[in-house]
Amino acid sequence: MAPTTFRSTKRRSGSRDSLGLTEGQSRSLLRDREAKIAALQQEVSNLTNKLAHLNAEAKAHRDANRVGMVKRRHHPLTPYGTMVQETVSKCGMKRRQLLAERSRMGRNASVATAAVLNALPDDNLMSSSEVLANRIVEMFKDPGSHVQYLNSDQFARDILKLNSKVRPILEDEPRVAFLQSPAYVFGDIHGNLEDLHFFSDNIWRLGMSLTAGNFVFLGDYVDRGMSCLEVVAYLLSMKLLLPHKVFLLRGNHETRDVNGWEEHYGERSFIYQCRSRFGDDLGFRIWESCNQVFDRMPLSAVIDQDIFCVHGGIPRPVTDLAGITTGSRIQDILKVPKVAGINPPYEHEEENVQQVASDCIWSDPASDEQEANGVDEES
Repeated sequence: MAPTTFRSTKRRSGSRDSLGLTEGQSRSLLRDREAKIAALQQEVSNLTNKLAHLNAEAKAHRDANRVGMVKRRHHPLTPYGTMVQETVSKCGMKRRQLLAERSRMGRNASVATAAVLNALPDDNLMSSSEVLANRIVEMFKDPGSHVQYLNSDQFARDILKLNSKVRPILEDEPRVAFLQSPAYVFGDIHGNLEDLHFFSDNIWRLGMSLTAGNFVFLGDYVDRGMSCLEVVAYLLSMKLLLPHKVFLLRGNHETRDVNGWEEHYGERSFIYQCRSRFGDDLGFRIWESCNQVFDRMPLSAVIDQDIFCVHGGIPRPVTDLAGITTGSRIQDILKVPKVAGINPPYEHEEENVQQVASDCIWSDPASDEQEANGVDEES
């Protein structure tokens, strides 16, 4: 076989390409173009860095403005103002109290300002809920002059309407109310209207709506006192007017087994006061309607993620079949149904959940000595 012969492809010096350029001219042109490409790439890189720097400065400027900026709430103009004056109640106690009267401001303003105020739309029209709640609040301020109303069918109808309006508000709340300070926390009221008057005269003299902070009541609103209906009506009215400011927790007396124990509490029991004032039929309807509201009350509250509020005590932990705790106490309380009878329970209430709810309203803290000696075995 004859050997293969290879021909050299090396271009001779002085030869020309298809453009008529020599090899040296082609290399020179290629170097010029590569230099221009490198220059353009450097310019693009510089512009990219400059754009990133400008974006960073703009973001820092926006953040600085956001820190110093105060978000302003929109307050629609109103031609009405609130006049506050100190008076003496007309009841026998002659309590000093502050009365807030809402009226048009035109008479106290300049001619030009009065013209602007009078041109504003009239917002003094109240909803049916406000009319209902305000009628009960007026009764609370001076119950002595509202004796006829308190014993009338109108008061009975007002309680039934009030209950129907407050039930969905309470049902929408979690079983643990989470709120922030400042907060006022109140213990048992037990149908004592004078206690509520003391609080209103010294804590919310201008009314709850004009007093800074939240109001937490720890339950036991009925039984033992002689004004259970007035206490319940007033507190539910404030819940209706200020649902995100007033929090009504449940106590053990907000159960049918307790507030229906007429044999034990006699004329001081809640069911007795309902029936004696409005008759057996209407009185029972009001008692049951109020208990349906009680069924929906939250069991506890936590203030600032730090202070735990409850009527009774901290519930025992819920464990599984192996005796292992399934969650935190707060999680256990949150699992209680939105509607819970507790004592007696509804059919849908599971035993372990009923235990949690029962502990919240019954398990009062006690020392070892009280635990040992505070129970009469014969009774």
